Amino acid sequence: MSSKTFKIAMPEGLDTHDTSPPPLPSWLKGFCVTSKAPSDVRRAGLEVCNLLADGFFKLSYDDVSVPRSMVKPGETEVPYDTAEAILVPGSPGTIFVALRPDNTTVDHVLLARALIEEADHVGAEGWTKTAHTQRIIPVESIAPEMDYLQLAKQIVSQRFPEIQPQLEPKKSFAVRYEEHSPALHLNSAEVQKAVADLVPDSYTVNLENPDLTILMVVAGGSVMMSVVEGYEKLHRFHIHSASYVA
Repeated sequence: MSSKTFKIAMPEGLDTHDTSPPPLPSWLKGFCVTSKAPSDVRRAGLEVCNLLADGFFKLSYDDVSVPRSMVKPGETEVPYDTAEAILVPGSPGTIFVALRPDNTTVDHVLLARALIEEADHVGAEGWTKTAHTQRIIPVESIAPEMDYLQLAKQIVSQRFPEIQPQLEPKKSFAVRYEEHSPALHLNSAEVQKAVADLVPDSYTVNLENPDLTILMVVAGGSVMMSVVEGYEKLHRFHIHSASYVA
């Protein structure tokens, strides 16, 4: 894998140790990255940027079959050019890796899945070798922490269409909530129930092996959400799963 130099970005005027941190911008798309040690979170962010910049990886997963000269935002799919590590205000143990440009339409859940599966395939000494990265969690949408229910309504309406039992097999789901230095501590059981209640009754709850998992990650003043298949099989997005313990 080629080595590149990346900068760590942070919105002007924000402090990662702010006791009342503002949320990340809602238009960001990418990944919430955690490190094996909190002091290594910057290095973890740069490692993930390097993985996403790998030429063979981009060729395999960033090809949207549209020449860049013909890309029309809002009309055609938009590949990502680069990845940028951004500090998360109020959450020194996490970093956000954003895909650029902001209007990219690449499936970031697919990218995270591919990185985990590639890491499983090539092993800890392969091209996905990471010394500091622990997890690469895909993020579909971001909102202020206390707007989690509004964000959940948006995500559920998009990702959980009504199932016709007589025509389609039932699908199961679970809600997973976690906090990383949150601005406010929410009751995880209450949050998970409130979000689960938004899902149509044609889906069943399965906490052991769900078809779909609604991920909710609160870091600083932000709540980040996504819906993924095979969450447990992907080791909860721990990269190099030999070090992962459920």
